[in-house]
Amino acid sequence: MKKRIVMDRGDAVKLAASMHCTREMVSKALNFKKDTDLARRIRHVAKSQYGGMEIGSR
Repeated sequence: MKKRIVMDRGDAVKLAASMHCTREMVSKALNFKKDTDLARRIRHVAKSQYGGMEIGSR
C-alpha cells in the first residue's frame, strides 16, 4: 500500500483555498506524488489543522 494522507470529505477544498492552490495540487500532495515545498506545507497543515491521518508505507 502506498503512503498517503486521508482527510474528511470536503476538507481538501478548504485546504486548497487556505493554501491558495488548486484542488489538484492538494490531491497530488496528499498522495505523495509531489514533493515540493508547497506539497510539504500542504501535508503538514492537513495533519495539524484538518485532522489528516497518514496511512500506508513506502
